[in-house]
Amino acid sequence: MKIAIEELAGCSGCTIAVLDLHEAILDVIEKADIVYSPVIMDVKTPPDDIDIAFVTGAVRNEENQERLKTIRKKAKTLVALGTCACYGGVSGLSMTHSREDIFTEVYKGVETTDENGVIPDEVPEFLYRVFAVGDMVKIDYYIPGCPPKEARLKEIILPLITGDKITLSRKSVCSECDRKMGEVTEWSLKRRHVGEPVPGECLLSQGYLCLGPVTFCGCGASCPKNNIPCHGCNGPSLDIIREPCRDIYNLMVRRIADLTDIPEKEIAKQFYDVSHTMYAFTMGSEVMEDKQISKIRELISEGGKR
Repeated sequence: MKIAIEELAGCSGCTIAVLDLHEAILDVIEKADIVYSPVIMDVKTPPDDIDIAFVTGAVRNEENQERLKTIRKKAKTLVALGTCACYGGVSGLSMTHSREDIFTEVYKGVETTDENGVIPDEVPEFLYRVFAVGDMVKIDYYIPGCPPKEARLKEIILPLITGDKITLSRKSVCSECDRKMGEVTEWSLKRRHVGEPVPGECLLSQGYLCLGPVTFCGCGASCPKNNIPCHGCNGPSLDIIREPCRDIYNLMVRRIADLTDIPEKEIAKQFYDVSHTMYAFTMGSEVMEDKQISKIRELISEGGKR
């Protein structure tokens, strides 16, 4: 069996997560050959007749698009690996700025740039938007995570290779969190740097914007367990993905309203920097953007992109 890992617009963290299987990687290579992965081996182009290809990163430019279409043609099974591939990831935030603004900032606006501020001609042409890979080609399986945790990859990769049934939890991050709901009084939204969360008590009940209720499980609630609010890097929960009338923003407003008895309109007024706090990992997904109740299109328009 031939396995490939293709890299698009991302940080390569998902490929490193595969290597972080440690000794379990031996079980993988015992049953399959990794024939292509730009990060871990010196092979320039993917071979033909790939059995399973994992694609990481979003599609941001023409080179990403070409690589994605090539790996789709050569692979029998294509797996979106990581939140960037599944939902556009942090690359999607670039849609709140114009191409010209981005290139000006990167090549002229920081101290480390060439003193002449020349934008190189060989930079691949940007597409008009960021795309999750499933918005461009048929994807057979999705594995979200930024990056996916090693424990979850162990539950998925070997059964995928052997053809065995994969059984995973489909709940939210809250199902993996051991914090308890504290008394909710005089609730108001806090920035992350304000104060210090009470250990063991639900972060949302303390006023911290924790996206655990609207985020897909699989990370072991590692951030909340370390006193850090969930910021949604595992992608939206399944109820959001399945239901057109559900969205990260509106469900968080509703969840806090249920928790505090504060009117939803008053809660919405307290939200800040919605692009980064609510849609930091999903703005590049057409599935998420096309929801009528989503605020993604509004946020992109405010940024001057459309």
